[in-house]
Amino acid sequence: MRRPALLCWLLLLAFAGGCVNSGALAEDVGRLPNCTSQPGTVRRGVLIMAQAVPSAQWLPCIRTVPPGWSFDEIRPRDGEVSMLFSSDRDGMHALTVLLRPSCDLTGATEVPSEHPEMRRFERVTRVSDGYAGERHYTFDGGCVTYRFDLRGTTRAEPVAALSESLAFLSRQKLDQMVRQVSGDRLRLDSN
Repeated sequence: MRRPALLCWLLLLAFAGGCVNSGALAEDVGRLPNCTSQPGTVRRGVLIMAQAVPSAQWLPCIRTVPPGWSFDEIRPRDGEVSMLFSSDRDGMHALTVLLRPSCDLTGATEVPSEHPEMRRFERVTRVSDGYAGERHYTFDGGCVTYRFDLRGTTRAEPVAALSESLAFLSRQKLDQMVRQVSGDRLRLDSN
């Protein structure tokens, strides 16, 4: 199915759910894009990311939100998606997670990646008055950037907790979920 058709279908589910027997394909429009879904459903936030960046073979998702942190919103655009998180200690939008087809690695240093299918790069821009920096994961068709702007007194301590809370869902797995839940009527676009 072409991207505009699936996006229109998702919007129809979101806004006309009471008028249309939409089944359980998608849930939680605009909400936390969890790595897992209820049986027989697929998270809409993850579907929207997949459609916004159809070349990305991996999609960022959330295992859990650490204590003191909150998920603010997901902002999809054609070719980019951002997820915003705030902290009770580090401020509003202290973490932004970006999914794009590629990213600028100027000034970043490659470090060992905990994900064998991805390369990881780090760039620290501030270590006084909190911590600021970027962590990039590059892979076929995409790049996920964790952009930290921590203003609290704990410096980089939250980076580890947040990194454990974030994960990746393969486009292939998401496509399988969509096919299964839709009775093989729908599938994800890819470039």
